[in-house]
Amino acid sequence: MSLSFTGKIRLVVILMFIVAILQAGIILHLINDSSSFFQMKLDVQNTIFIGLFIQFILALTLVIYVPVFLHKAFSEIHNILKDITQGIYTIDIDLDSYKTTIDKQFFAILSQLKDMIRSVVTLDKLKKEKILEHHNRIVSILNLTDDGFMIIDIKGNFVYMNEKVTNTFPALSDKSNIIEANFPPEIENNIKKYTLNILNSHTKQEPQQFFVPALKRHIVLNSAMIRDAAGQPTGAIIALTNMEKRKQTKEEEI
Repeated sequence: MSLSFTGKIRLVVILMFIVAILQAGIILHLINDSSSFFQMKLDVQNTIFIGLFIQFILALTLVIYVPVFLHKAFSEIHNILKDITQGIYTIDIDLDSYKTTIDKQFFAILSQLKDMIRSVVTLDKLKKEKILEHHNRIVSILNLTDDGFMIIDIKGNFVYMNEKVTNTFPALSDKSNIIEANFPPEIENNIKKYTLNILNSHTKQEPQQFFVPALKRHIVLNSAMIRDAAGQPTGAIIALTNMEKRKQTKEEEI
């Protein structure tokens, strides 16, 4: 059975203590049984030198072994923590291999790190599922409304637009940038101009209406700013209301 890190240190310290006791016992024995002062002096000196040499070797073992072991153990933990701080949670910690190569105290830390990573991955998965669920709810609601909605980031990229917008204005695409793209005059002079005023001023604009021949009616543009936790603008929501086609009256049908 292999000793743990603390067990090995404890063993070396005990050996040093035993050497010191043996050294003291031998010196006392030499003093009591010596018939010559000079011979006793020589024997005591030799005993002290031998004892100090053995203790030096044991101390040197500690000085060399402890840093090497700690470096190896902490380097493994450091690499795992480094990946975690970078958001990398797909870390496979092979506890079986560490169990035979690392001290049990550090093995316990690795085991707890593995449990923590498993918990973080589970939480991250549940969070993504919940976010996706809420996203699908919001998208479904926006697609069921009679109004059009566009979400644009602060750089003019379309983040989202519902089916009402794409069906009424096919030239608009959620893959385009409203600042860089060119659109038909109907969009350029109304929707794009209105949106650019929002992005340039970083504030919402007053409602504005314009006539859409395809719908045979005026639609109203309205807006709201999207801001982060610090209050900085990150985008805008453009609402296009009154988009339902006007039903023909009996007189118009005639």
